[in-house]
Amino acid sequence: MTCPTAPVNATNGTACGAGVRCSASDALRWFGLSDQTGPATDQISFPMRRVRAGRSLVVEGQPFEKLHLVSGGSFKCVQTDLDGYEQVLAFAIHGDIIGLDGLGQTRHGSGAVALEDATVVTLPVADLLAMGRHVPALEVLLHNAAGAEVARRGDTQYLMSAPSSEVRVARFLLQFARRQAALGHSGRRLRMCMTRRDIASYLGVAHETVSRALTALAHDGCIQVSHRDIELIDLEALNELQRVTRGRQTRERRADTASKATAAALIKAAEAAQVSTLQ
Repeated sequence: MTCPTAPVNATNGTACGAGVRCSASDALRWFGLSDQTGPATDQISFPMRRVRAGRSLVVEGQPFEKLHLVSGGSFKCVQTDLDGYEQVLAFAIHGDIIGLDGLGQTRHGSGAVALEDATVVTLPVADLLAMGRHVPALEVLLHNAAGAEVARRGDTQYLMSAPSSEVRVARFLLQFARRQAALGHSGRRLRMCMTRRDIASYLGVAHETVSRALTALAHDGCIQVSHRDIELIDLEALNELQRVTRGRQTRERRADTASKATAAALIKAAEAAQVSTLQ
């Protein structure tokens, strides 16, 4: 079982791979812009490329010439420091566009590595800009892709704003669930294509911290973990957790808090009834 993707077929019905092309209409649909397709986009085609697990799609520092739309599989976007440490910046799944960090630059500031066997639609930037003058749908694609990149960076900042590692993990799981649900897959049963170490790098915490956070959330009944498969059991508790910044409350603490709140409400109601009787 792999990370969530949509079925990937080229315009001619052949499985995507080397030498296969897809129409601009296909690319627009995979990005979520079905309303922008038409006869003009049906006539334009782009090459598709297969990337094996562990191989690089984009290398840091290479000239910025192409964008890549993920049509199958998944990638991690990374940046490597002078000491060789690899920092995970994002995870890209079906419908995401890789390489947008090169906009306004001459070279890519980050790389992309396949987490599993994957396929992408290669979109030459010069062609997009040239054809966009005559086919507005391609210009819309480029603008929306840039907007989606800004939104994803905002999501990352939201993750990183929580000092508690457990809150970061909860926010990450909920964000990934929403992305998976948007593709028509389950919003509860998650197949994590990335390793715990990749998640830790992305969240800015230690590898062991992610494992401990998942164990704690499982102990509280929020999730169920089986290797890379994670099922979200208590969405209400996870949503409650993602809104706090100091860390999770255990099931016992939540029950105690609820009991105290109930007791306080009963006392307040009794006092109000007594005042009413006296009057």
